[in-house]
Amino acid sequence: MSASQAPSRTRVPTEATPLVLGLACVGFALWGVGWLFVLGSRTSHLGWALQVVGPLMVALAVALYASHLRRRIGYPAVLFGSLGAVIVGLATLPYGISPSNLSSASGLRFGYAAYGIGLLLGALSLTCVAVTLGRQLLEGTKLHPAGCSCSERIHSSMGTTVLGAAGLLVWGLGFLALFATPEGSRYGWILAVVGSAAVSVAIAGHLRHLSGRFGQLAAWLGIISAFAWSIGYLLQAIHPTAGFYSQWYSALFGFYGAGHILSAVSIALVLVYKLRFEPQPVEEVATATA
Repeated sequence: MSASQAPSRTRVPTEATPLVLGLACVGFALWGVGWLFVLGSRTSHLGWALQVVGPLMVALAVALYASHLRRRIGYPAVLFGSLGAVIVGLATLPYGISPSNLSSASGLRFGYAAYGIGLLLGALSLTCVAVTLGRQLLEGTKLHPAGCSCSERIHSSMGTTVLGAAGLLVWGLGFLALFATPEGSRYGWILAVVGSAAVSVAIAGHLRHLSGRFGQLAAWLGIISAFAWSIGYLLQAIHPTAGFYSQWYSALFGFYGAGHILSAVSIALVLVYKLRFEPQPVEEVATATA
């Protein structure tokens, strides 16, 4: 790589592998496009099918990345986080099989319950991470800045970790409230707004902390996309009993679709940076020059 091709400032390696980034990028893109299809036609079989394939690809990326960090965050955090991601990914399965399942209370309850349980497992995963982080602090282990290559240390702050766990907990409880009242619960949607907003703030703090790894643009797109959930939930909280074919749902699907596509673009920027600028692992370089 010539000097003219190098980044303008020194950046540290992105830990996620190209496979993880690629799966997450394509998954979010398909998920977002699926929402846009549903925006045009509530019973779009293709739209709901994409909302099964996309989330499951994201869930697989989460599971692979969590497994990569297992020595750092611990096996319980990996198990709960991976299982939660898969359960959330399966929440739209009944609608992908048949969009008519959205017309039944049992079909709606399945989706709300899957999201709620998956989010609670995510909260449990981050709680495990916070416990491990607290133990490191008690043992006198110093937190390293973004870019530390020390594989045994957690790079996120205690504040963002606890905020993320609390947000997922409240968010999950909101969806369980919707499970109990599938026809619409203002209380459930308000909890979803508060919980998702807390998670978005935690993501924003962590992405800004790590922006030196993949650039400011990718970080800010990721931050903006995270808040799309909260805006969509806010619309539901304002009018919780709006019909599925109402303009409220159109706006909701529009925010979801735009947010997920922005997530895909953000991850794509990280992937491009990783493939273009990051050095090969030492063993690969040695093989290539042998």
